[in-house]
Parts: sequence; structure tokens; C-alpha cells
Amino acid sequence: MPDKLPTVLENITAGRRAHLPEIQAQVADVDVDALPRSTRSLYDVLRGTEEFRTVSGNAGRGRAGREGRHFIMECKSASPSLGMIRPSYDPSAIARIYSRYAVGISVLCEPDYFGGSYAHLAAVRANTHLPVLCKDFIVDRAQVIAARYYGADAILLMLSIVTDEEYTELSELASSLGLDVITEVITEEEVARATRLGAKIFGINHRNLHDLSIDLSRSARLEALIPSDAVVISESGVRNHATVRELSGHSDGFLVGSQLTSQPDVDVAARELVYGPNKVCGLRTITEAQLARAAGAVYGGLIFEEASPRNVSRETATEIIQETPHLRFVAVSRRTSGWEELAALGVHAVQIHAPYQGSVDAELALVESVRASVPEGTEVWRAVSMTNVDGPAVAEALAGQGIVDKLILDSGDGGTGQTFDWDAIPDSVKQISLLAGGINAATVRAAKDTGVLGVDLNSGLEYGAWDIDAPQPGPGGQRTSTKEHPGATNWSGYKDPGQVVRALEEARLA
Repeated sequence: MPDKLPTVLENITAGRRAHLPEIQAQVADVDVDALPRSTRSLYDVLRGTEEFRTVSGNAGRGRAGREGRHFIMECKSASPSLGMIRPSYDPSAIARIYSRYAVGISVLCEPDYFGGSYAHLAAVRANTHLPVLCKDFIVDRAQVIAARYYGADAILLMLSIVTDEEYTELSELASSLGLDVITEVITEEEVARATRLGAKIFGINHRNLHDLSIDLSRSARLEALIPSDAVVISESGVRNHATVRELSGHSDGFLVGSQLTSQPDVDVAARELVYGPNKVCGLRTITEAQLARAAGAVYGGLIFEEASPRNVSRETATEIIQETPHLRFVAVSRRTSGWEELAALGVHAVQIHAPYQGSVDAELALVESVRASVPEGTEVWRAVSMTNVDGPAVAEALAGQGIVDKLILDSGDGGTGQTFDWDAIPDSVKQISLLAGGINAATVRAAKDTGVLGVDLNSGLEYGAWDIDAPQPGPGGQRTSTKEHPGATNWSGYKDPGQVVRALEEARLA
């Protein structure tokens, strides 16, 4: 019988050991005793007790009811499972983006399989105020010294490649340098070892690096065995905001790399991961658009309807788009033809807000005609009135045919500030749908709890909109106008910055 072939992890580790003489030579003249200790604590950030906490550092609830949903975002250009994922790789630029959304930044330093280097580590350190994690396959003291020398504040130690004695030696050296340690585990036995060894941060890798398979149930299974005072980080397979919400109950944070650096626009990818694919519609000015992006929106809606208080001209729309990069714009109109002129503005998507066409077949025909009129790559969205008796069936038909990229589930013709019965939303359409209809900061969480992809925010964010500190209707309830709280008839068309920020913050926390 031939010898068993080495696994991916065994090959990577063997390669790293082969690099040890080079690494040892790099740090041969480093006076370890003179190396300044790290003053950026990743552990404190993950526990929610550190000044470096940023916008994403206080989101949702983690295990044991702690503040959770922290993000360690990773700089990487390649991986064994995907190969080259970012040919044009600038870790400095990526780090500056991550610094707006993460509580820590991980940097791949393994060169052969991940395209990493210590130069990348040093570059990231110089471009962020956040704690920096040296992500490597560490088996020797020289790697720990190099990590700190080139700017790391934390290291990763994998129990799958070190013995208890090696772990103790390496973690004690790390501690002497002020480095936090993420202890990576993938089995029950490794959790028990890490607990005995006094690990404070457990990294549960959903990927088995021996065969590269993913098991997203691993974090829930292993978290139950981890001491309640330890921090738990979920690694690998965290592909979107929905996965984050799913795993949040048993994780304090998430280490995400390939899903971000594989995307053309890392800024949009990071924002969508943290906040979800939410849209602020009815943007009228450059300032409003830039605020929506800064507050966490992924999409910005531009309405082209003269009868709407939120109408913009094509000239104004062009200026807004040019001055607000990294926000995906959606052209919204009630028209049934002429979409090519709006698509020519360079929008990410066109949103058909025309009235119900009278039948499912007519709806399908309308969407197909619009898709044929816009450039390839431009998404086509359809707004569906869920207060129409045929609304749920139309939504199911459009989703089932796969001819729309997204659905906007709204009340009536939209822009009224009125909600609808959310129980009417078919399960089959939720994962391509944004929920609209007067949603504001007080109702965002309930809206997201319906299971939809995201929310479409508009009238609920405007001056004169419903007071978010006032009693709110329940999910699917109707607003009631009062003297103190005027209803939808008083929408100004202009966004209230405070409500924009608060609503998107609630979307992140949901």
C-alpha cells in the first residue's frame, strides 16, 4: 500500500518549516527584551472594553448575552481553496477601508499558499489604529518574534499543528511581548486542550484545512464546550450578513477574509457584511447620498418621477453618482418603457415601480422587456404592492422565474409611509427581497426578523416622519396620524440625518 498523501494543512505546515531558516535570519539581530510590547489589545476589543472599538464593535448580542458581532477583517490575496483571489493586492488600502468597519485586522503572512509576507503586516500596521493579527502557521519562536517586530498585536496558534508543550512556549513568548493569542480549534479534543492550556480567545474554524471542507455547524457544536468567560471567534465560511446573524448567538465575533478581498469593491463588501444589503431611497442631494453611505447603506435610490417630492433630474442624479463612489445606485421609476436612458446614468440597478399590470403574465412580460432594454450587468428590481390581493402571487412568480434580481415588498404604490401585513410575505421570496413601507429605526429590527434580505428605507427617515421615540405600530401594523405625530401626508422628501444614522445602526444591531 502506498503511503497516505499529505493533507493540505500538512503541506502548508511543512512549507512553513522549510522557511524557518529564512525567518530566523530575519530576526537574528532583534533584541527581544528591547521590543516594545503591544498596546493594542485585540482581546479587550473583542470583550467590548477597549477604546479601539469602532462602528462594528458593539453590534448585536454574542454568546452569554455579551455584546457581539465584532469583525476581524482579513487582508489576503490568495487561498488554497480559491487560488488567486485578488491579483491587484494593496493591503495598505484595504486596511484603511477595514478600519471603518472592523475591530481588528488580520494579515496573512504565509507566502506559498496565501501570497502573504511580513511586509504586508508592516504595511497594515502603518495604516490602521486597530489591533493587527499576524495570521500564519506558527511553529517556532522566530515567527512570534517576527510577528511582533513587524507590527502584530496578536498571533494565531493552531492546536492542529503544535503540541501542548510547543503551544505553552509560544504563547508565553507572545504574552511577554504583549501579544494576544487566538487559539484555533476544529475538534472537541482541541477545545479540551485549549481549555486546559488557558486559552482566552478561541477561534473555531469552520474549514477543515486537511480537506478544505466547510461545516458551519461546527461553531455551535464546539462553543457549548468553551468556558463562558472566553471569547469565541467564528472563522471561514462567513459569506454574508445572513450567515453572521445565524451564527451570532454562539459567537462573539467573526474573522472574514476571502469574502471581502475577492470582491471588486472591498468597501461595499465590508459594509454589506456588517450592515446587510439595505437601501436608502429617495436621495435628493449629494450630502444625503454621502450620509447614507457613511451610515451603512449599500444601495441608494434615486427617484425619477415628477409627481414625487423625492424626484431628481438626470443632471442632479449624475452629480450625486459621481460624487458618491462605493454606493450602489438604483434608478426608481413608475415608467414601463424608456429604461435605457436611466440605465445610461451608470446605475447598479433599475427598480420598476409601475402599477400592477393586472396579471402575473403581464408582470413577467414587463420585467422581461425592461431587462432587454438595459445593459447586461444592470440589475432589474421589481416593486410589488403587498396590499394588492395578487401581490404575494406576483412576488412568488417573479422570484420563481428568476427574472428579477431583487423584489421590493411595499404597501400600495410606495412612498406612503404605510406598512402591510408582513405575515403575507411568502417564504420563497424572502431571500431576494427588501422590505419597504414606512420602516424606521423603531421597526427595522422587527422588519429584519421576518427573514427578508434587507430593508428599503425612505419616508420613515424624513423630516416630518413618524417620531421614532413615540409608540410604534407592531410588525405589519398601520400608523395613525395625530397632532403630535403627523402621518405620511407630511413627508418632506428630505432625509433627517439623525434618523438615517439611527435606522441603519438598528439594521446593524438586528
